[in-house]
Amino acid sequence: MTSETNRFELLANAILSAGGQADPSELHGFICGILAAGAEPDKKRWQHELAELLDLEAVPADLNKDFLQLAKESQKQLSDTDFSFRLVLCDDDDIVARTLALGHWCEGFLHGFGIGSAKGKLLPTSDEALKDIGAISQVDADHVEESEENEQQLLELQEYVRVAVLNIFTEVRGKQSDSGPTVH
Repeated sequence: MTSETNRFELLANAILSAGGQADPSELHGFICGILAAGAEPDKKRWQHELAELLDLEAVPADLNKDFLQLAKESQKQLSDTDFSFRLVLCDDDDIVARTLALGHWCEGFLHGFGIGSAKGKLLPTSDEALKDIGAISQVDADHVEESEENEQQLLELQEYVRVAVLNIFTEVRGKQSDSGPTVH
């Protein structure tokens, strides 16, 4: 499996060469949002959604392949009981760039969650987590300064988002399986 840093770089290059308008963090957040809402990877539908997200008429085959691979890997990570799920974020030395990447990831997640059309009402904890993710997506780079305290806060926010997404994914998937027919 590709590390998140390498994945970020590879996706950034693929998106850039395709002329796309989103960054890799937003793309990964988008994928995770769709998955957390309960949608399964659907090659045709996701190709259309990806084109809209990247503001492209058509998605090049290589980028579509990378997108579908990332979707499969993300679904596996979200489903694993070992909590291996990680956000795809840049590994820049600049705290502003990393903070913005987290904001973009959250923005993509909310977009994908909306498109995924989760069924039913979420538990208050997941509803609150979605609101928090929305607040994080509104990060203002002008108010981010390099400091050890801010570094620690950023790491805590990243971990919060990671765990919140795992919880939302688990809750929505649990509701889906509860709504199916019961065999006695």
